[in-house]
Amino acid sequence: MATVLEFKDLSRPIHSGKLLIRESGSINARQILAVKGPSGSGKSTLLRMLARIVSVQSGDVYWQGRHWQSIAPGTWRRNIHYVSQKPIMFEGTGEDNIRLPFTLAELKENIGYSSELCQEYMKELELPSGLLQQNAQTLSGGEAARLALIRALLIEPKVLLLDEPTAYLDGSTRSKLINLISSWVKDKPERAIIIVSHNDEDLNRLNDVFVLHMNNIMDGVQKNG
Repeated sequence: MATVLEFKDLSRPIHSGKLLIRESGSINARQILAVKGPSGSGKSTLLRMLARIVSVQSGDVYWQGRHWQSIAPGTWRRNIHYVSQKPIMFEGTGEDNIRLPFTLAELKENIGYSSELCQEYMKELELPSGLLQQNAQTLSGGEAARLALIRALLIEPKVLLLDEPTAYLDGSTRSKLINLISSWVKDKPERAIIIVSHNDEDLNRLNDVFVLHMNNIMDGVQKNG
């Protein structure tokens, strides 16, 4: 099975330099990599490094064999797409927020916004269609999180970087979201997911999950997370 994303000795100091993230790993097509470790070990920071949202001290990342420095940041972030635990909702309606990436020329020309697919995802995630016309600033945490995931799915990334995607959801809705991402990653080749979650029950529902345990360095001594 082909390797979709590989990172080697990806490092960045955190907590004012008291802790150093240094991680290596890879993920194959149609697989899911779960990043685990104690609170404060840098799991979210690792995802943000992979998404090229924060800088790295050293290390290399390859997407389908291509070094990330050979790929424009915008192209990288669309294909290696990060969905934060607390997504930002901009001014306007829910639909305005979902459509926002499609104002970019690349997406407008090559993919285009699909209202039908958006409605399909909303139904799967138990969101009423009227939410699209609601002021995005009034959405609950769970509603915003699900809309952010739908927005990410609609731009058709190759790798989803999910940071605690079920944090704001109850049991039933959590199951719906887990089912959706499970089917999404299997639906087309060259897709993969890297997920941070404290909820082992969620991770146990996913298929083909491999675990990366964070290994941090503190005061020159490696600490296993």
